[in-house]
Amino acid sequence: MSDYGRTMSDMQGYLEPAKIKSLISHTGNLRDRTILSLLWATGCRLTELLMLKVDDINMEELVILMWTLKRKQHRRYQRIVLVDVATIALVKKYLHAYRIKKGLLFSITGRRVQQIVYETGVSAGISRVGVKKLHPHHFRHSHGVAWVRANPTMEGLRKLQTRMGHASLNTTAHYLQFAFSEQRQEVDNVLGEFVI
Repeated sequence: MSDYGRTMSDMQGYLEPAKIKSLISHTGNLRDRTILSLLWATGCRLTELLMLKVDDINMEELVILMWTLKRKQHRRYQRIVLVDVATIALVKKYLHAYRIKKGLLFSITGRRVQQIVYETGVSAGISRVGVKKLHPHHFRHSHGVAWVRANPTMEGLRKLQTRMGHASLNTTAHYLQFAFSEQRQEVDNVLGEFVI
């Protein structure tokens, strides 16, 4: 079974937005804050984050072009991910502070990003998520869960599929299991008046 399947079966394998905010606030520097913010705001994979270039970000349109390497075909494809004003403002601040005008946003390894995420988690008191050690992919799962809770419709699911770059809607549909508040309303509607 893939890591994805195991993580999704772990009902605690994601973070609530308040914990994500806490993690981001515990970062040690502007670069690390930008990394964690982009992981959260885009729901991107670690490899996609590390492929990001300055030219992939449209500051005016609040759009980031994410490049994904399709493993089976060994080719790259891109998708458009809309982000919020605060994320773009943070990216601008980071680029200015680190004097980055072109090329890669982050010239570090995936292993280093994993360390940054884990060390930040330890600092924030969140070293584990469910049964696993805090990892960059938890930001992706957390993004998916937050999205589907806010948009628990088929249209919302299809938008999330595009946003996250899932080849199959079945993969995206796994996030529906976390839409508890919507399920609670349905359960109450169906079973609320039933007396045993």
